[in-house]
Amino acid sequence: MTGAVRKFLAENPDKFDAREWLKPAREAAKQVCKARYLEFGCEGQGAKIKGHSLQVVAAQYASGALAQVVN
Repeated sequence: MTGAVRKFLAENPDKFDAREWLKPAREAAKQVCKARYLEFGCEGQGAKIKGHSLQVVAAQYASGALAQVVN
């Protein structure tokens, strides 16, 4: 993202509004993520991810089920 921001600001020094330079930064990050998914063989696995409601996740945090564990 940093590289995309630097490039955009160098090419557009008059555009300092974050809404302008965050667009190419987000796109750059998206492309990196896509490449990593392909490189690590994760393509087509999205259907296996099941979401939870905010209430369920909040309860998990409150119970300690999502506490960080450092080994």
